[in-house]
Amino acid sequence: MFNTRRRSAAIGAALAAATMVASGATGVAGAAAKGSSGSPIVVGGMFPFTGSKSLLSTWGTSGVKVGMYEVNKAGGVLGHKLVATYADDSADSVDALPAFRKLMLKHPTFMVGPFSPTIEAVINKFQPNNVADFMIGGLTTLDNMNYKYVFRTSSSDSNEAIAMAYYAIKHGWKTASLIFDNSANSQGFVPPLEKAFKKLGGKILANITLVPGQSSYSAELAQAFSGHPQVIFDSEDSQSAATLFSDGQQLGYMNIPWIGDDLQSAPQGDYAKAFGPTASTELTAALPASPSGAGYNHFLKDYKAVFHTTSILPTTFNGYDSIVLASLAMTKANSTNPKVWVKDVLAVSNPPGIKCYTYASCVKLIKKGKKINYTGASGNDDFNKHHNVFSGFQMLGFDSSLNNVTRSIVTPKQLQSVVAMGG
Repeated sequence: MFNTRRRSAAIGAALAAATMVASGATGVAGAAAKGSSGSPIVVGGMFPFTGSKSLLSTWGTSGVKVGMYEVNKAGGVLGHKLVATYADDSADSVDALPAFRKLMLKHPTFMVGPFSPTIEAVINKFQPNNVADFMIGGLTTLDNMNYKYVFRTSSSDSNEAIAMAYYAIKHGWKTASLIFDNSANSQGFVPPLEKAFKKLGGKILANITLVPGQSSYSAELAQAFSGHPQVIFDSEDSQSAATLFSDGQQLGYMNIPWIGDDLQSAPQGDYAKAFGPTASTELTAALPASPSGAGYNHFLKDYKAVFHTTSILPTTFNGYDSIVLASLAMTKANSTNPKVWVKDVLAVSNPPGIKCYTYASCVKLIKKGKKINYTGASGNDDFNKHHNVFSGFQMLGFDSSLNNVTRSIVTPKQLQSVVAMGG
């Protein structure tokens, strides 16, 4: 998920990002080296503040902000408060390394982000620079990663593809066409989606690959709809989606169900707006999370306290959990040095242990010498040996105002049932 191409940055967005990074609310200029006495713990955020994926920066910074609120209101980490500093990677691998180097000048103890489009450009840089990373995104090439300093708190796109297929079949939609752009991220959905859909009894009528940025996709749409599919699965950047959906409206193709990836799930987002008048009935997007229980409810209170709304932006719970997990690992290790505490991320997140749902309650248990199992805003934060989590998925639709409505939850158990079938 979350893929893009190189493009010109919007001047207004660039100025806004620069202002954010320079301000005390988002960064600490000349922050002291991590772990020094009395200094704040610097959290680095690497997000696309400019370009066609700039909405992801709002998702990323919002999750970081609420996570820092949760930790700082409980006294911080070992007496240190958290502060954030950000760099703009434009969701472009070319810009990723300069953005990473910019963040390193602020001496972060850990990072949240980047999203899938740029993680592979910097994934080898975290351990040599002694900074732990909690990336966001479901890039399938990370399913079997082996990086000591990298953790992924969002479920893989391979699981998301299964959820999309499962949801369609459960609604009786057994013939489908796929419309995915040619990015590695979008194409990562295709094999697991085809496999799961076929195992569940579905039939793929057409598999269309879009070249991003074209002026028309009428020919691609005609090919996708030639067999009269009952459902469309899709993933593309927002600019291409605007053209695709506009052409689809003119051709009368927006009156059947479309199931998109998590990027399309944003309330009042660009995708839902571009989809047109039938978005409230025909557009559904898969979002990795199992939002329920004490951890999620506590996150909602924090989110409302910070943003005065409970209309949650996608992935914010992943950023929130990343902040809490890193802070708990430092607390357990009694150190802010990643060389010391990085091994404790799994110790505070994985069973066995006493389940705890808030930073303050988990810290109390740690100080009593108890083994904990943090269960947070996104649900299960248990990492496997590849530092990946396995969550359920919300299938989100929209009301007439394009706010989210939950159409269904595809549970981890249901996903595993498809995997067990060979899907």
